[in-house]
Amino acid sequence: MKKIKYFFVAISIIVAASCANDNTTEPVGTLSLKLTDAPMHYGQFMSASVTIDKIEIGNSAHTNSFIILTNTPMKYNLLELVNGITSTLATAEIPAGDYNLMRLYISSTEMKMLNGDSFTYNMDQEGYSGSGMMQNGMMLNNQNRSIDIPLNQVLTISNGSISEYLLDMDVDQSFMLEGVNYNNMMMSMTGFTFMPTMRFVDLATSGTINGTVNGSDGNLPNATISLMHNGTLYTTTHSNENGNYAFIGIPQGNYTIKAVLDGYMMNPVGNEENMGVLNMMSKATLNVDFNMMPSN
Repeated sequence: MKKIKYFFVAISIIVAASCANDNTTEPVGTLSLKLTDAPMHYGQFMSASVTIDKIEIGNSAHTNSFIILTNTPMKYNLLELVNGITSTLATAEIPAGDYNLMRLYISSTEMKMLNGDSFTYNMDQEGYSGSGMMQNGMMLNNQNRSIDIPLNQVLTISNGSISEYLLDMDVDQSFMLEGVNYNNMMMSMTGFTFMPTMRFVDLATSGTINGTVNGSDGNLPNATISLMHNGTLYTTTHSNENGNYAFIGIPQGNYTIKAVLDGYMMNPVGNEENMGVLNMMSKATLNVDFNMMPSN
């Protein structure tokens, strides 16, 4: 009898251990989310910041499927995240499955000018500027007070997989300045409203475009480089103090590109690479330089 008793006890222990193992082997994958900025053309700001309180991901067909990637409020100066520089918003293990919607909760934004003026816009108090549909199918979700970002392609998480996505916020289009005046080339304003404008891309299927804007006297800063797709503006950036620029997270497809700088024009010589169609392939890096000359 004792042997039978011990036998059943052993079986019970094995079954319990098996159940415990089943509970800890749920298939999961890793999702990493990075933030970058399509910068503004104004040069009189020291910061343009957003405070992101929470990020969720889920499936729009299942309201209870949303998982929190992060719920620690963080403030990001978007003007520091230009020309390929990124900041990691969240890295989390999430259950295997299909996800097609991300929710971004932004509570406040702030702009600080070089002259010391500072302005804030609180979404919890004032709401988002505009309503309904935004570009790329993004929606302002007034019920959740979030920005709903549909994924262009369903994100499938499999066991052990690693997925990396880029959130590119366009400061120039998101921060709508009010009461702008110029006095001896110095800009002043009375405030701003916030209408989030951004793109969301899979870094696994996108590439990079970088290069230099140069003139006869050296490299040129503050040039506006515009990337066009299907005849419409896709994104912009500006050359830095060394004349360099970069676009990251550019999906596969055909693009055209141009550079504009006050007092300059495209040189007829030395711009052969940027005059035609750019064919972006997955994970490719295209180097496109611009040669400028004085326009007068």
